[in-house]
Amino acid sequence: MKKTAKKTLYIFFALLAFGAQAKENVNHNVGGVASPLQTLAYNCAVGTAQTLLDINNVKTTILNGGDMWWDLSNGRYEIPKGSGKHSMFAGALWIGGYDDNGQLKVAGQTYRQSGTDYWPGPLDNVRLTSEGINNSKYGSTDASICAQYDQHFVILRSDVEEFVAWSNSDNPSVDYPDYVIPESILNYPGNRTTDDLSNAYLGADLEIDSTGSYYYSLESLAPFEDVNNDGFYDPLNGDYPQYNLNGTLGCSEGDILFGDQTLWWVYNDNGNVHTETQSETSLGLEIQAQAFAFSTNDEINNMTFYNYKMINRSHTPLNDTYFGVWVDPDLGDYQDDYVGCDVARGLGYCYNGDEDDGTAVGYGANPPAIGVDFFRGPLADENDGIDNNGDGVIDEPGEQIIMSKFVYYNNIQGTPDGNPNIAQDFYNYLDGKWLDNTLMTYGGDGRDQNNPICNYMFPGDTDPAFPGQTWTEQTAGNVPDDRRFLQSAGKFTLAPGALNTITTGVVWARANEGGAFASVELMRLADDKAQKLFDTCFEVLDGPDAPTLTFQELNQKVVITLSNAVSSNNYMEQYVEADEVNIIGSYFTDTLVSSSGGDSIVSEPYRNEYTFEGYQIFQLRDETVTAADAYNIDKARLVFQCDVKNYKAADGSITTEETDAPIAQLTNFEYSQELQASIPQNMTIEAANEGIVHSLVLTTIYL
Repeated sequence: MKKTAKKTLYIFFALLAFGAQAKENVNHNVGGVASPLQTLAYNCAVGTAQTLLDINNVKTTILNGGDMWWDLSNGRYEIPKGSGKHSMFAGALWIGGYDDNGQLKVAGQTYRQSGTDYWPGPLDNVRLTSEGINNSKYGSTDASICAQYDQHFVILRSDVEEFVAWSNSDNPSVDYPDYVIPESILNYPGNRTTDDLSNAYLGADLEIDSTGSYYYSLESLAPFEDVNNDGFYDPLNGDYPQYNLNGTLGCSEGDILFGDQTLWWVYNDNGNVHTETQSETSLGLEIQAQAFAFSTNDEINNMTFYNYKMINRSHTPLNDTYFGVWVDPDLGDYQDDYVGCDVARGLGYCYNGDEDDGTAVGYGANPPAIGVDFFRGPLADENDGIDNNGDGVIDEPGEQIIMSKFVYYNNIQGTPDGNPNIAQDFYNYLDGKWLDNTLMTYGGDGRDQNNPICNYMFPGDTDPAFPGQTWTEQTAGNVPDDRRFLQSAGKFTLAPGALNTITTGVVWARANEGGAFASVELMRLADDKAQKLFDTCFEVLDGPDAPTLTFQELNQKVVITLSNAVSSNNYMEQYVEADEVNIIGSYFTDTLVSSSGGDSIVSEPYRNEYTFEGYQIFQLRDETVTAADAYNIDKARLVFQCDVKNYKAADGSITTEETDAPIAQLTNFEYSQELQASIPQNMTIEAANEGIVHSLVLTTIYL
């Protein structure tokens, strides 16, 4: 562990080589009355937890009632962070379908004006009794369980990485003398933390072995690495929240955490009466959710992501099911917005309806655009005869449903395109229908029944069902205003006990010129990068682990020793990591300067691998200085630097054999929001190309 010498702060760098305003539903009665067919079963209280997701350029609030991006009064999706400008007002999940008797079941959320359809906590997960018959308590909960889970569990990947290094250390008292296990790891809900309602052991589920005998198997709650395979989450035995730390877990190979900052929580739709949608019965859904973000120096720094593990904790299937993401975007000034979608990308978006987003809360000229992408949808029914993911293949194994409907509606009561009030209204929007049960049609306001039926409103030129045609809010002649939109994926069958994983993301971009729609085009490019990130299971570059710095204070000097533990990804300085997301280009040219003359120009492929190149140590002015300030000489000074002794060969490859082209400058690419491009940055200042040093003596305080 680092310790401060004479109150002087240092920061370490490893060098790498690279190849709103509140406005809910208008004229809406507050405090809805439950249907007489509903029964007050478990009397759970509405979730009150509000937690910030704020590790990158977005600062947003996540709630525990199925909704997010607001604080129950105002929009809370600030981007850029610290600007006071917000791009979202609220968002929530909508889910609906029919049981085998044709009864509609819906769970949804908007502004909690009528009530809520979601409550904190898991549901009983024991489907069968010890006799092998249906357990009547399956899918149930109670008020105490709901209250216990009225919270978000906030985890930092860096904390988990440090815990694993400490846990694996051969000499932790020396390597980590002041280490204390963070509360976020100690209190992490790896197992259910209350007695199961069915008196089973810690949420065990009854299963059948090869002999036909019944047995209880443990089911984890939040994903964790079970180091000793005993089924219990216990950090004192080395267990920890399960990130893909070693790069060995794929998205399809298990339940894992994502992000540099992660909020994990669990909620259900069975804790009380559905007063938001007025649905007469619940679906019996348990939703294990995580919101996460990455701190990067590119477009990903402007994104947030959401992963939902949905489990049907009922004994009956849900047919013709839709899963939807409801979005109330407020792009600065909420009264001048347009919405649209990109069918192939599965992207719904909002952009400004004029070229200047005015008022005090607005973004001004060249306003940004914001979008929500369906990266992973529910599993399609087998042999449904539909190309659900748009890849040209029908009924392939494991086919997922991407965005299958996109609809917008207005903040108005009593019209077919206005605010939903009852369960059928919510389901109609999920199903691409208006509130009067008419189908959505292509063109205009989407309601002319003489026009052809369509699935996507305002798709621009991206709807494959209408090639060569363009439909936007502008072509429809709409007046910009306060918009809501809904993206849904369906129809599918949600079988008893079935698990579906849904992944979405929010992308944002702002063009410097070209007007409001130029930001949409830029946002599409950012969304392509987000899709690549999802395709690689959200594996952003970690960079080499920081070495252990040992400080020895002597008379008028400090001796610093650098070492890398066996558990480090840079042990023996052998760090290598591929970048599958940021592709700068195919080839680059370089001039090899020879001291004897005869300079040559070579063209070689960009390498998509980062390798370890050296160390930098900075002295900081005070504890408020961050890594972003390292090259600001008023805040930090480079006090030590060393780099690998290597050279460029005549063919452009890197070698340790001496040539006339020593590698004395390291260029990395950093994304510039202002220029909207990856810009080369000299990271080395004055590299000597003299090899790695593991011990140094400092005698001067520069700041």
